[in-house]
Amino acid sequence: NFKGAAKTYANLRKKYPENADFILNHANFLLLSNDVKNAMKTYDEYESLAGKNPDVSLRKYRYYVGVEKYEAAALEMQSLINAYPDDPQLYGYLAELYQAQGKTEQALEVYESALKADPNNAYIQLSLAEYYERTRQSDTAFAYLQKAYSNVGLDIDTKIGVLLRMYPQAERDPLIRARTIVLCDNLALAHPLEAKSFSVTGDFLYLDGQFESARASYYQAIELDPSRYVIWNQVLIIDSELNDDTAMLEDSKKALELFPTQPGLYLFNGIANNQQKNYSEAAKSLRSGSQLVIGNPLLSAQLLASLGDALHELRRHKSSDSAYAESLVFDPENLYVLNNYSYFLSLRKIDLEKAKEMSGKTFEKEPTNASYLDTYGWVLFQLQEFIEAEVLLKKSLENGGLKSPEVLEHYGDTLFKLNQIEEAVTYWKMALAAGSESLSLNKKIESKSINE
Repeated sequence: NFKGAAKTYANLRKKYPENADFILNHANFLLLSNDVKNAMKTYDEYESLAGKNPDVSLRKYRYYVGVEKYEAAALEMQSLINAYPDDPQLYGYLAELYQAQGKTEQALEVYESALKADPNNAYIQLSLAEYYERTRQSDTAFAYLQKAYSNVGLDIDTKIGVLLRMYPQAERDPLIRARTIVLCDNLALAHPLEAKSFSVTGDFLYLDGQFESARASYYQAIELDPSRYVIWNQVLIIDSELNDDTAMLEDSKKALELFPTQPGLYLFNGIANNQQKNYSEAAKSLRSGSQLVIGNPLLSAQLLASLGDALHELRRHKSSDSAYAESLVFDPENLYVLNNYSYFLSLRKIDLEKAKEMSGKTFEKEPTNASYLDTYGWVLFQLQEFIEAEVLLKKSLENGGLKSPEVLEHYGDTLFKLNQIEEAVTYWKMALAAGSESLSLNKKIESKSINE
């Protein structure tokens, strides 16, 4: 019953006219009962007795803004600034009011007055940066941003919030990206014990393609706070992109100690072990990871694909085939699996029609991929479709296969089957020169034939 309360305080004021609290409560209840005009008048009466009160002035200021009495709002805020010249937030209210009206020069004057009152105030520095950015003076805006980011008086979450708002621009604009990295450096210097300083720095360095520097920054974040899985995952992604299987193995081991139920970590660990030829360890890790996946078919497919690779190297061919087949259930169009599965079947000369079907899919999707062309050609070779195999293997050579000793040897074998003996020997010799480790290659060259 706000009207009843206002009436009660009006009666109390008559009995106790010097009681400032009664006047203030009277004004508050007038405002709550929507008698705004009388509320504003009563607030004035309160301030004439008790002096300036920030809460009261802000209520009056918001009222004037709400009814579009901008001059009255500006006067109210200026009077509050006069009473509390050391409060930077008040300058911000007035400057934003001027900016909303398009009065940019008055807004700048207010910010400059605030800076004179408190030259090291980080929030004013940030406000000036925003002002100059709005007025398209980006160099000056950046200068003030640097001051704000070097200032320990500005909290880290505010700084990171500004950086995250700049991220979409940084993706498109190299200049903005370079500036965000400078700001990240300032952030880390101002907050050297905050893991967030280094994680956000890593994000922007990664965006800029500075993978090793990004990883170093993420390592610093992990040292300060190892509990964030997302940072470990980003480190492992960088390990992968740098083809640093040694680091990937070590990083994945450390991460698994902290997050043993995260299946993605087992994938990184398994891939690293495969690359290090630790196939038994790889198979163990990849199988464990595949059993942890829930509702992520792509991750299941990746784990099982790498498991198939490990089991193939261990010569556990039936288990390898099962892993590849299960991977294709989760991701039927995975070209990597289709290619590996079909190629390994062709090496063992089993299920060749199935291998042909799978390899044909990779050829349809990427008809100029040298590896896929080689696999398809070699499957056809095993099916004794030598003319078709020669066409595909020749195309593989034309698309980069000349660097592959396997492709060169396959093409030589196919030419031999087509009775082009001298040409076959030429390609076998090229395969040997390219670094082939085939045990039968020297015999082929010496005998100019294939020992079936």
